[in-house]
Amino acid sequence: MLIDDLRGIFLFKGLNDEELRALIAVGDEVRFERGDVLFHEGEAADFWWVLLAGRVELLRRTRWEESVAGVMDQPGIWAGGFRAWADQAGYMATGRGASSGVIFRVPAEALGEWARAWFPFGVHLIEGFFQTVRNMEALSRQREALAALGTLAAGLAHEINNPASAAVRAAGALQDTCDGLMSSLVRLAERSLSAEQFLAIDAMRHELGGPAAGVSPLELSDREEVLADWLEARRVTAAWRCCCRS
Repeated sequence: MLIDDLRGIFLFKGLNDEELRALIAVGDEVRFERGDVLFHEGEAADFWWVLLAGRVELLRRTRWEESVAGVMDQPGIWAGGFRAWADQAGYMATGRGASSGVIFRVPAEALGEWARAWFPFGVHLIEGFFQTVRNMEALSRQREALAALGTLAAGLAHEINNPASAAVRAAGALQDTCDGLMSSLVRLAERSLSAEQFLAIDAMRHELGGPAAGVSPLELSDREEVLADWLEARRVTAAWRCCCRS
């Protein structure tokens, strides 16, 4: 690679010949074809990639699909090399050739050494900026994790509340039934039933399934055409029936 190949690229404007030669010495030229993968998302960013010619798509994979997050389509656009400024840093996307082309590749460690030798102040700025971005990304990921946890907790609470609500509704229905029975007992007591008569009605209620059918004891006592024989067999007097219907 000649110095003139880099001099015409906007990224390297301002560098003198010595600086360019030092950079070229630690890098190499890589030719690629359409479909060639240059680097993978999530892998350690061990190289700095500077496009010289052609087109490279930057792909990011979500949970369900892989989509194009950006493109490198102008000479001088670069990607990767983050390990020049931090020990633990990975590629944020996958670089795949969208056409044939040429790219300049520099190992991240060599890039860091070159930058520190020629631009120590600039390196301090880059490292500070990079650390700030990493902290913001970590905070964003924590917020996403908390949001996901909140969604999970809400779903779990919903699943727990459904049986609880059913239990509350059942308790309410039991309370209504109990109130109805108490009301029936009060009405029977108001008609001065004897103990024998009350026991007979209770036995009748169990045999005829009054509660299961939703029928109160007083309603059962009004069905003379069905219960007359049953009452007479238990010596419940006609005078009592007249009393209940008064």
